[in-house]
Amino acid sequence: MIEMLDIHLILLPLFGFIIGLLVSTLGGGGGGLYVPVLILIFGVTPQVAVATSLASVLPTTAVGAFSHYRQGNVDIRTGLILGIGGIIGTLIGAYIANNIPSIILSKILGIFTLVMVIPMAASALKRRKNTGEDKGDKDKNESLRLTGPKRIIASFFGVASGIMAGVFGISGTPPVIAGLYSLGLPAAMVVGTSVFVLIFNSVAGIGGFYLLGRLDLTLIILLGGGSAVGAFIGPLILKKIDPNTLEKSYAPILVTTMLILGLALLLA
Repeated sequence: MIEMLDIHLILLPLFGFIIGLLVSTLGGGGGGLYVPVLILIFGVTPQVAVATSLASVLPTTAVGAFSHYRQGNVDIRTGLILGIGGIIGTLIGAYIANNIPSIILSKILGIFTLVMVIPMAASALKRRKNTGEDKGDKDKNESLRLTGPKRIIASFFGVASGIMAGVFGISGTPPVIAGLYSLGLPAAMVVGTSVFVLIFNSVAGIGGFYLLGRLDLTLIILLGGGSAVGAFIGPLILKKIDPNTLEKSYAPILVTTMLILGLALLLA
């Protein structure tokens, strides 16, 4: 028992570091990775894994968002609109999770993920056609001014992200990234702002699962501590990547990943 615990003391922070590094570089909070790692590798029950995931997302997103903010990659105003929607969505998601069978929820997530690909792919094609007309340097750190319909659209993506977090115990990254990308933020700003938005989902999730008594502080400290270190280093790596290269590769990678995830959930 002690030997197994010692192994976990080493592996949990290591996995947390790797996940924190990946998500802070590519965007998101890491919830979609925490849950399978905890269940498949560490034998944690699904309920505790979901709660631990949402709690562990907080240090990842907080440290990652701060680091991205220092690099000028966070649009605070747009992020707040999506974040408030995320809180509402997380509470709605928790209610849905208690009333719909998990198999049906899995199918819904698959369909929803595929739907999120549509606006993101359309925006990527439009941006590619306009390449060369407006240089990325001009808009690199420029915040969006959302008015009218765009505020509603941004709120919708925020609520959708929160629902995913509350129902499935994941950070809710796909709707946030799809929404930010569709609204026209440069790739680096999409990454940084998405990490900022997911803080709201995590806080709402922690509150809900704390009331349900599903938080394991040992798992949270070990996994979250390692992820926080990785999340801090990620943006420093992102800064060294050429913006044009990131802009060209970001959308294809994410669209492909979302397609695979959506189809896998539908066929599971």
